[in-house]
Amino acid sequence: MEIPAQFFTVESMLTLTGASGATYLICNGLQKAIDFNPKWLALAVAVGLSLVGVYLAKETKVTDYFVGVVNGFLIYATAAGATEAGSKKPDRSSAETTTFGSTADSAPPLPKRTFRSSWFN
Repeated sequence: MEIPAQFFTVESMLTLTGASGATYLICNGLQKAIDFNPKWLALAVAVGLSLVGVYLAKETKVTDYFVGVVNGFLIYATAAGATEAGSKKPDRSSAETTTFGSTADSAPPLPKRTFRSSWFN
């Protein structure tokens, strides 16, 4: 069995597994390193990777870009599912619920997100 010289290649990132893995790593890496991961980021990365794949394909038609967008959503759903399956849910048991008329400043802040924090919290 030959050991690959590279972990990711352009060809491997243009598969569902590779693109989902890249989306997972990019978004979770940004989340951990700089605490930046808005809900739209993973979708933008996934659709971007998919459209790059369409652009690099030979004899591309306009309809291929539509399929690329749909594939981007599939990549996003796959990466989001992997993140949610392994994520730690934030501990909100100590957080007080806000009531009508109270300020949002009274709720304790959520803990800093980790590499495997949910993308949807």
